[in-house]
Amino acid sequence: MASGPSTITTGDHTVLVLDGGFSSQLSCHVGTTADGDPLWSARFLQTHPEEVVNTHLDFLRAGADIIMTNTYQASIDGFVKYLGITPEEGYALIQRAVELAKRARDTYMEECQNNVEKSPLIAGSVGPYGAHLHDGSEYDGSYADKIAPKTLREWHTPRIKALIEAGVDLLAFETIPCQKEAEVLVDMLNDYPQINAWLSFSCKDDKSLAHGEDFQEVAKKCWDSDPNRLVAVGVNCCSPLIVAKLFKGINDNRKHAAIPLITYPNSGEKYNPQLGWIDRDKCVALESFVHEWLDLGVRYVGGCCRTYGADISCIRTQKVFGLSVRKKQNDDKIKNLLRQNEDLREKNLKLTLEISKLKKDMGKLKDDKFSDYLTLMRERDARYTLYFENLGLQLKLKELDGSSYPVDDAYGDPVVLRIALDRCREQLSTTQIDLKKMTEEYADTVPRREYDILTAKNYDCTKQVEALNAELQAIQDTHKRVLTLKKGLEEELMETRERCRELERAGTPRPQWELCADFIGGGRDRWWQLASGLSSRDMLRVLLKELGPAAESEQLEHFDGFGTDPVIPPYLRHEGKVRNLRLSRREVSVIINDIWLGKMEHGQDMSMQDYVTNYFEDRYQQPSVRAEWAYNLCAGAEQMLDEPQVKLFWGVLHGHLSERIYWSHRAQWQNLKDLLYKHSKDGETITAEEFEKIAKVTFPLKSEVDIKNLMDVVRKQLKLKIASNEINLDKLFLENEEGFDRVEFARELYRQRQLAQDKYIREVVNELGGKHGANKTVTVENVKRAFAIVDPAIDHIRMERYIRWAFSDQTSELKSICPLPLRTVAARLAAGDIERVGPRYRGTHRRNIYK
Repeated sequence: MASGPSTITTGDHTVLVLDGGFSSQLSCHVGTTADGDPLWSARFLQTHPEEVVNTHLDFLRAGADIIMTNTYQASIDGFVKYLGITPEEGYALIQRAVELAKRARDTYMEECQNNVEKSPLIAGSVGPYGAHLHDGSEYDGSYADKIAPKTLREWHTPRIKALIEAGVDLLAFETIPCQKEAEVLVDMLNDYPQINAWLSFSCKDDKSLAHGEDFQEVAKKCWDSDPNRLVAVGVNCCSPLIVAKLFKGINDNRKHAAIPLITYPNSGEKYNPQLGWIDRDKCVALESFVHEWLDLGVRYVGGCCRTYGADISCIRTQKVFGLSVRKKQNDDKIKNLLRQNEDLREKNLKLTLEISKLKKDMGKLKDDKFSDYLTLMRERDARYTLYFENLGLQLKLKELDGSSYPVDDAYGDPVVLRIALDRCREQLSTTQIDLKKMTEEYADTVPRREYDILTAKNYDCTKQVEALNAELQAIQDTHKRVLTLKKGLEEELMETRERCRELERAGTPRPQWELCADFIGGGRDRWWQLASGLSSRDMLRVLLKELGPAAESEQLEHFDGFGTDPVIPPYLRHEGKVRNLRLSRREVSVIINDIWLGKMEHGQDMSMQDYVTNYFEDRYQQPSVRAEWAYNLCAGAEQMLDEPQVKLFWGVLHGHLSERIYWSHRAQWQNLKDLLYKHSKDGETITAEEFEKIAKVTFPLKSEVDIKNLMDVVRKQLKLKIASNEINLDKLFLENEEGFDRVEFARELYRQRQLAQDKYIREVVNELGGKHGANKTVTVENVKRAFAIVDPAIDHIRMERYIRWAFSDQTSELKSICPLPLRTVAARLAAGDIERVGPRYRGTHRRNIYK
């Protein structure tokens, strides 16, 4: 795992979840609080290291990205004074806190099978100087008025050095009540260039530190002094109601270099020295503030006093949900903008088409007017021509007749005529220029609407070509892969054919396995049921297993009788030789099932040894025959202890296991069977989905993995195909002479039941002291308390039955039962019918002040 600088950066907007109140969660494991202890929860580093690891695991499983070491109030001076150890041992104890956190992280990564994006980080907790004084000065920071910065630096140096040498990813300067100590800690980062840290203050209200300084001024000053080494600045161990007011406006003038903020407040409860923690019902859930904090720039969020793993889980959920909501809002906003953009584009297209149409109409109007203009110009020119011709004729007539024919002054004024001629020429020139310009301007014009249609069509065609090219590339890649696979398969086929030819040349004839059916119980049908689809080697193993004692004890023709001593079980009391009947495994299973069925009808109150004695006496009148069956049953059972049902019968017969294990297993089997038949649509079949639902209702404490395993066993037993969805209940619950528990489905139920019982008993034993307290004695009250903690739903009747079984006393009053070693109690519980009633609750109301 990388060190701090390469793992924590302030440039991105990733939100990391911290852990909760360490001493709060730790009290759930150690059964006591750290109230009033001058070392606070640091004492448990020496006394309860495993519980410290489990506390870290609780927060990691709840979704914490960063866990803090249990060193908030740890100091070498404090360890020397209150634990009586040397300074070197105190230094090592601080480093041990880091090792315990690493152990928890490694365990968590194994549970996740490394199926997480990033490994969780470990922050070394560095509490204030006032905490180790144990005089309450950490609440107001009053020691800052008396202590020099040099003293603070010397006191913090060894604990920080121990944490860094032990390998923390970053440091957590937390619950700092004053500016002086904060500046000393930030300055100390220069001595350790390989580590980063966050700085978290303790505030008395929504503006000021516990010592009275302005929070935002001190926070900005500390951040600006070393922004490259600090990953965040914020507050902790305060009411969540004041966090937003403390942070609001701190980054108003820092839009391009905002300060990353961190907060992990307490639950909001108040501490009364006489009553303890109060006003729990008035507190607002911590996760309800997460969205507001994220909007203010919080990048690290968690919990402090009176917060537990459940609170961290809720914060984790709110963090993810908050980001999802914002993403959805942004997506919706983008969709609205895209929709508006599309509408505007359509309007723009319509307006463009309308403009094109108007331009076309305007051009047409210009053409019409230009035609009129040309017509008028031609008419004017014709008039001028007629006018000048008329004038010339009049002058010529005047010259010819020599008369003084009066000519109109206007027609005869050459100046006026010259002016008129010039103006006509100017207008003609202008008109010709305009005509030429318009001809050139509109010579290559394409209508706008046609252009837009062609552009859109070209865009669609381009997209289709790109899609077809991508599809073609994918098909070509697939074709190449198929060709490669085909070539490999052809080579493999050639090798297989060659191997088959070699086997044909070197093979021997297959044995006549059908002859084996005459030597096992059940005949040919049972033999082919067992041997179907197996290789010769596996068929031989099945044959030897079915022959059982007959195959494994061929040298014994007789057993020696044990005699008639009273210590010998009644059913084995016999003198002389007993003939070896060589019972097969099937015959042994049939006898055991017959004993269980007979005991269910006639003798559930009788011990198994007495019932087996009566069983053989009722069936065989001659003592020698009775002894033969009893001795052969025991010999066969001893050879079949690999079978779970035979092992259970053998343990009950010798008093090592409780008989109730079998009856509880049978009751679960029958209950599930009745429910399935009740919900079957035709009294015979049921769908896989209905089967899974009914299994979850029947076994509410089973995990999804257990239910899936049951479904897999059902499909395997009935040989269902993947597409098949119908389960035949008659075939599933078919009971032969060997008993219901020989079915694969029943065996899986029994296996899961034993695993659940082992886990349940381990939790009870851990509450009683665990493996380290195996030799200590435990009382009835101790066991009662352990069951109540591990299984809060257990009733008094069941608890009393468990206790009497564990202490092997069915008659005495519970209070008068003598204590026993934990090892003995654990062994008795493991051999009994011990089953969890309900889930274990994690909530608690234990009192503590600091993390």
